[in-house]
Amino acid sequence: MMPAVDVPPGVIPWDDGFEVVTSDGKTLRAALWEGETDLTALLLSGRTEFLEKMAIPATALVERGFTVISCDWRGQGLSERLAEPRIMGHVERFTDYHLDLKALLAAPQVARFGEIDLLLAHSMGGAIGLGALYRGLIKPRSVVFSAPMLGFEMSKALRIAGYVTTKIAEFLGKLDKRPPFGAVDKPYVFEGFEGNVLTSDRAVFDWMVKALQDEPRLQLAVPSMRWLDQSMEEMEWFTRQGRLDLPILFLDGSDEAVVDGAAIDAAVARLGAEMVTIDGARHEVLIESEPMRGRAWQAIDRFLAANGITAVSD
Repeated sequence: MMPAVDVPPGVIPWDDGFEVVTSDGKTLRAALWEGETDLTALLLSGRTEFLEKMAIPATALVERGFTVISCDWRGQGLSERLAEPRIMGHVERFTDYHLDLKALLAAPQVARFGEIDLLLAHSMGGAIGLGALYRGLIKPRSVVFSAPMLGFEMSKALRIAGYVTTKIAEFLGKLDKRPPFGAVDKPYVFEGFEGNVLTSDRAVFDWMVKALQDEPRLQLAVPSMRWLDQSMEEMEWFTRQGRLDLPILFLDGSDEAVVDGAAIDAAVARLGAEMVTIDGARHEVLIESEPMRGRAWQAIDRFLAANGITAVSD
């Protein structure tokens, strides 16, 4: 299964594309990049993302010797969509994403690699990964969270309004509907590069726009009210959990405007984790312009080396 669109210049496509079916019958698109050492990385993407975009951090990992495993989550990318219109993100329960994770790790193409040396999880993938760690679903040797979705960056008034809106929608049985705010019929990147909160790398941003134009099936816009309700419930659950017995690094950008920095700081303290902030970086730390992207990978390299995870040829 080849990429649906060309990957960005200088980025390598996956070696093996395949489908997996979850225990509740959802079909997912998955991919594997072969590395040259015995190291394995599980790459968890954020909301609206897709494998062709994940090829950017996957390439950096392959260059470090890792075999990389990833998938399109249910309801996005070229995995099975769950809502009408299909451009609306949706999930019945946030923990349904863990069914995706279980199916991916159980696939024959993946299971043969055994232990996961690195869990690298971005944004929504960070929330999925953290929940999986707390529930004992995965046991990697190390974890890196890139701008994890542990809260939404918004004013107190908007936060209250969002909570009230979802509760009213739940009472009215309309959690499967679109929220009454935001662009509901187009991806965020179609609003243009200037002022975007994702990346200052114009070439990567333009590639994202073209990829979504060339393959409209990859497009995703706002999530459903149920997705919002379920994600907020999961993020509140995190605040009642404690420490995990494994090395964890958090990365974020000083110009973060998507996820809640205070929630990340609180999680770092609860988990006893390491924190590195990349000066000038926006939400997509691992696809930022240079030298910010390079600084993020330098932090990852130092973290892995400090925890004995180095490339060793078979």
